[in-house]
This record gives sequence, structure tokens and C-alpha cells, in this order.
Amino acid sequence: MAAAQAFTRGCLTVFTVVVAINLLKLGDSGVGLLNGAVGVGAVIGSLAASLLVGSRRLGGWFSLGIAGWGAPLALIAAVPSIPPTLVLLACIGVANALVDVTIFTLIGRLAEDRVLGRVNGVLESLVSVAVGLGIRAWHNRGALVALGSICPTVAVVGWTRLRVLDRTLAVRTDEIQLLRSVPMLHALPAVTIEQLARAVQQERIHAGEDVCVQGAPGDTFYVIETGDAEVFGDGKLVRTLGPGDHFGEIALLRKVPRTATVRARTEMGVSQLTRDVFIPAVSGYGASSLEADTAIGDRLATFSPGSVGN
Repeated sequence: MAAAQAFTRGCLTVFTVVVAINLLKLGDSGVGLLNGAVGVGAVIGSLAASLLVGSRRLGGWFSLGIAGWGAPLALIAAVPSIPPTLVLLACIGVANALVDVTIFTLIGRLAEDRVLGRVNGVLESLVSVAVGLGIRAWHNRGALVALGSICPTVAVVGWTRLRVLDRTLAVRTDEIQLLRSVPMLHALPAVTIEQLARAVQQERIHAGEDVCVQGAPGDTFYVIETGDAEVFGDGKLVRTLGPGDHFGEIALLRKVPRTATVRARTEMGVSQLTRDVFIPAVSGYGASSLEADTAIGDRLATFSPGSVGN
């Protein structure tokens, strides 16, 4: 689908000249006018794409963006007049913004960190080749109709697979939202949050079961998805925790044993991050590190066993 869009983009580079001079009789200056219409659409599309944050239908929007690259070209050939052409080219600009935002987000959520660079490299190479082929393609009014049908066709063919992908990635979206609700993680860049979400491990904890025990080594950070927990320090109840609350960061960031015991009061669902992914993410960004220090200070002010943190 990305290759089809890139091929269409390459063709459009030449087609704007053909449409401006041969079809609309605008002369050389008309080329700039048509390219400007695409640019206006891109600005509008960029603003609209910001509304997709947290969307569970990125695959569907990607498919819509691909279709939006082709259908306007076929309509330009059918209705060759200036106002409709400008509007249709602006629609292509909007579609371009949708494609750019959704494809890189989808790839970021699908590919593992160890292969993400290679996946993006293959994509960029494929796109570059397709753009080059599009620039060399034969151009006339009939070709404009044929070209305009390519992207909508592949969008229809890929629709079912993309919707399945959306349902699969819905769980990842939930993890991203859960992690963003944690103050020390909220300030992290989107890319880092995506990486953490890929590393999350989920676990069910039975009521009455200890998640971590005071004095034991700790190598895991927890965020509660469902259920409630109780925190005990030196055998006394210190606080209770519920959905969205987190624990375990003190042992990881201060390199000390667990400072308290956390026990499931009800059946619990937790998301876990191991030391090797949690520490680089939080320690690598000043705002997150500062927020973590503040949270740790607040907790140790409530209850601090011995000389923890010294």
C-alpha cells in the first residue's frame, strides 16, 4: 500500500504539470497553484491527524488515506475545471498527512526494537523506488484515470487485514494509555512510550497473594490495571492502591531491597516492566527522572524502613 501511494506521488509530480498546462490551460504559473493546493491540504491534514492520538482505528485511517491519494486524480480527469481540481488536490494533501502519521505509528507498534531500523529502511527504499517509477510513468488524461484507481483498489483489498490489525493493536493502545497515566512516564517521548508498551508483561494476581515482599530484591515495576492492593511497611498497613496506581520503582531506581510489601486485596491485573527497560527510559529523560525522585521522596516521607535511599 505504501508503494502504491509512493508510485502515485511520483506520477503526481509530473501530472501537476500536465494538468496545469494541457488540461486546465493555466500555463506555467498554474503548476505552482496546483502544488500550493496540495500544500494547503497537507497543513489541514496535519491538524486533523493530531486528533488521531489514542485512536484504535489507525489501520482504517491508513486505508482511507491511501484511497484519498488516488480517487481525487480520477475525478480531476472526469471534471477538468479549476475550482474542483484545487479542492481535489487539497484532499490529496489531507490524505498524505493521514498516511504519514498512521504508517509510521503502525510500524512502530508492530516491529520489535531490534528490527525496527531495518523495517523502516526497507520501507524507505521501497518508497523511493516507487516514486522514481511513478515519475517515469506515461502521462495523459487516460493514465490519470488509471492512476487514480490504483490506490483505492489496494485500499479495498487491504481493508480487512488492516481492521484485523486494529483489533490486535487495541491491547497495545490500552497499554500506552495506562503507562501515560503514570506521572513519571507521562513526560516521556511518544517513541519511548511505544517501546515500553512493547515490553510490558501482563500478569494476574490472586487475592491475598504478595506481589513483592519487604526486604526482598526487586527488579520489576508494576502498574495496576484492575483490582486493589494493600501496602504494608514493617507489618503495618501504609496505604491502599487501585487501578492506575504504580509501585516498585524505589527498589529499581535507588538500588535497594523492596521497602514494603504489596499484597493483592482483590483479584488484580498488573502490567510489569523489568529493570532493563524501565531504568533507561526513566533515567534517560530529565523530566521523568525528576518526577520519579519526587514520587519516591513522597513515599519515603510516609514510610521509610531504616536508611533506605542513603
